[in-house]
Amino acid sequence: MAEAQAFAPLHRPRSLAVLLADQIREMIVTGTLALGEQLSENTIADQLGVSRTPVRDAFARLQAERLVEIRPQRGTFVFHYDETELREICELREVLETGALRVALGRDRAALQAALWAQVEAAEQAADRSARAYQAYDTAFHETLVAASDNRELREAYARISGRVRAVRFRLTSTVEQVATSQRRHREIVTAMADGDDTAATALLGEHVYSAWRFFKERLDAA
Repeated sequence: MAEAQAFAPLHRPRSLAVLLADQIREMIVTGTLALGEQLSENTIADQLGVSRTPVRDAFARLQAERLVEIRPQRGTFVFHYDETELREICELREVLETGALRVALGRDRAALQAALWAQVEAAEQAADRSARAYQAYDTAFHETLVAASDNRELREAYARISGRVRAVRFRLTSTVEQVATSQRRHREIVTAMADGDDTAATALLGEHVYSAWRFFKERLDAA
């Protein structure tokens, strides 16, 4: 019998709706689209040079991430948050990220440490420049940590909130001082791991992910 021929797996191109969802997500995260803003299928279709159908499909994808809200007979709106909603996002993020850290430490501690140190080092120059330049590195640190869990369910759950987390971070991490604090926290987390103090690393991470809610609450209390 002839030997079966091995074929490389086929990789399907990403659909137009997925590409549009990615683009609209970035517009929300970076403030090009304001929180609470009403979105028009026609306007976005015209701006991006596509028909309304893939835009509608992209909205449906973003609604699953709760980055937009589709209100029947009223339209589609960018998400917005108050103190309670932000606290709930931070609480869920703490559960997912600290859980991912515990799982990842049990998988391959050395690989996790190396990957996170690489992210910290890569962020050094950006942290000295501006809050905006630092955003991508901050996101990469946390996504690297979650990815290291090698748990698809956990990663997919985190992906469903990551857009809103990034949008909040973009709006609340606005000064070089805040960036320096974030970068210092990242170093402390990885240092605790390197010292073998997993309890401290997990506690530091949990405290770190609540920083957005604390800052938002401080601003409300001062108003």
